Amino acid sequence: MCANSYWPNGQRWKHYWLGSIVSLIAVLQLFVSFVVVGLHIAIVIIGLGSLCSVFRSWYVMGFICWGFFLTCWISIFCVSCCNRSSVACATYVMITNVLAFIFAAVLISFDNKYINGQLSLDSATSSLDCTTSIQNTVNMASIFLGITKGQLAGSVIMLVSSLLFIAIYIYVYIRAVLDDEHRPNDDPQWAGQHAPNQTSGYGMST
Repeated sequence: MCANSYWPNGQRWKHYWLGSIVSLIAVLQLFVSFVVVGLHIAIVIIGLGSLCSVFRSWYVMGFICWGFFLTCWISIFCVSCCNRSSVACATYVMITNVLAFIFAAVLISFDNKYINGQLSLDSATSSLDCTTSIQNTVNMASIFLGITKGQLAGSVIMLVSSLLFIAIYIYVYIRAVLDDEHRPNDDPQWAGQHAPNQTSGYGMST
């Protein structure tokens, strides 16, 4: 049995690591994160330029969330391409996915509040020196709502993908630890007895 049965062996970790699925998660998170930040930039531009509305907490939080999304998929790519047998690196990536999961939930909360009218335009701070017609405001408000729904969908995908990576990490960790506990040592030590295939006779030959 290994000296530390709670820390998996690197080679057995690599054996159970689902490299193709993890790489697919990284690619998915890459595209989703850039879609989310693109939609968020559109939300900020429309809010400030056309609707004359400032949702400071929402605008700032969107870019903070994207920063964690960016770190998440970059770390997954690093593990998938360079260091699949490192348990420590995989643990670091798991932590980044936990943070991405949390901030995806935060962004979902903001988007959902606006869609449900809890973060309405009436409660926003109006920008100075901004004049728009009523017709233009109505049209841009519908576009604003559609973009917000798109960002909500992207945030949900990011949340699910992070949860999937966390589940894969837990699965591989358990399998690798159990394998370490039940598999005998590769180089057994023979003490107090002759090694196999040795004769006990003296000067005897066949």
